[in-house]
Amino acid sequence: MKIETYHIPFFNADSCSADCLVAFVDFAWLFDATSQSQAGEIPKPSWLAHILNVTPSLSASCSESKHLLISEVPNLKASRLLLVNTNKSNSIANCTPDEAHKTRNMLARQATFICSQLDELNVKSACVMSPFANCQAYMQALLDALLFASYRFKAFKTSPNAQKPTSIKRLSIAVEQDELKPDIARALAVHEGKSLTRDLANLPGNICTPSYFAECAEALASDSSLLTTEVLDEATLKEMGMGAYVAVGQGSEQPTCMPVMHYKGAADSDLPSIVLIGKGITFDTGGITLKKPPGMQNMIYDMCGGATVMGIMKTLTALRLPVNVTGIIATAENMPDGKAFRPGDILTTLSGQTVEIISTDAEGRLVLCDAMTYAQQFNPAAIIDIATLTGAHIVSLGSHASGLMSNSQALSSALVEAGESSSDRAWAMPIWDDYQEPLDSFAADMRNSGSHSPGMITAGCFLSRFAGNTPWAHLDIAGTSFQYGKGNSATARPFSLLLAFLTQYSEKPDSTWPLSPVLY
Repeated sequence: MKIETYHIPFFNADSCSADCLVAFVDFAWLFDATSQSQAGEIPKPSWLAHILNVTPSLSASCSESKHLLISEVPNLKASRLLLVNTNKSNSIANCTPDEAHKTRNMLARQATFICSQLDELNVKSACVMSPFANCQAYMQALLDALLFASYRFKAFKTSPNAQKPTSIKRLSIAVEQDELKPDIARALAVHEGKSLTRDLANLPGNICTPSYFAECAEALASDSSLLTTEVLDEATLKEMGMGAYVAVGQGSEQPTCMPVMHYKGAADSDLPSIVLIGKGITFDTGGITLKKPPGMQNMIYDMCGGATVMGIMKTLTALRLPVNVTGIIATAENMPDGKAFRPGDILTTLSGQTVEIISTDAEGRLVLCDAMTYAQQFNPAAIIDIATLTGAHIVSLGSHASGLMSNSQALSSALVEAGESSSDRAWAMPIWDDYQEPLDSFAADMRNSGSHSPGMITAGCFLSRFAGNTPWAHLDIAGTSFQYGKGNSATARPFSLLLAFLTQYSEKPDSTWPLSPVLY
């Protein structure tokens, strides 16, 4: 979809020649019969005045409506007019974070309706205008919402009609000045990264395998001089001593691997990098500790953390963000067979610490812990792992906020702030020493799962034992990265949170924004 700016003031839409004009209007104002006579009231333009003439009986009911579609409006070149009720929403400028969050959610709902309506009408070109066109934050949020809503995943539909992407080919944004052009370029780069994230997450396990992840990582590197990729194969991982990592994929015919991507965007290529580690379990049966069959098809989404990292790396190269980032995909397939690891096994991790296996369904933390140890060699400014790690996250926080655990208050606060500013929220949870006891093992240094313990926090406590003195944060996205029970439902979260964090970090050199000291 091509996006461009269209230079027309909000009330002078007569010259817009798109198939459909989408106008955000406060319906309470539009259908207020007394507003024209009130002193200081803005006169309604002819194309809006016509609506009042043809729908006088609807005034009372329409003022509470959300949308209104009208065809063949006099004094308007556009074939159709789709009015969207702003409900007197604010412009995101000078409002609280909570108000901005509500406005973004409202825009997301409206964008979903708009795109589905335009698809139904087979609209090829649309022009969107808003009374808040001069508010950069609002228009950026609107752009992001429209692009997100335009996403379609129909790669495996065989019907010609079903294969069609969104019908909109050209989307114009009505503006009075050109300040929005950089935002359009950024919105498109973000959209490409989010779409890659969602595409990977929505792919079935027989297509998106660990090897497929590796191919995607190598393809990204071939498209940008700022990105290099190395793929560590299973033999290399085993030789290095990643006993926990390799064990997870032992029962699968799909070979385990670990793609490692290095993005060098900072002027100083030696500037310490931020390491992002994404859990990429391409399908999780639970292994020997087999999951219950109902809902197991949702386990294609157990690689959403890896998909998010891949999408972030794509957007970083497009934006050329001045920061150094290493992206690691901790990928394997967890299947049960005669070679699969078992409950009761004791594994030796890359760090040298030993782990007693209580549940083979607590496998994500096993690939992550070895990837975290591996990442230490880069002397990073911080390590952030992203994982659909525990069902307990959904019980605790639902789908509204990702669970955040960290050994650094500064890093934790920065991620929470990034989540608030991007409406991709995270909520900090404690990993005090009090929560470590359930991981105690009589046979090894630790167990990979606790019992009668808060599962999300216990998983965070396990990973904290491999962070060393590096500032580290763990994001549990089990409830935010996709919607349970709904196909093709990947949300790309926490892409926006991570991009906001990396953007803020790139604007403040590490020397002026320390992410340590480590607390735990």
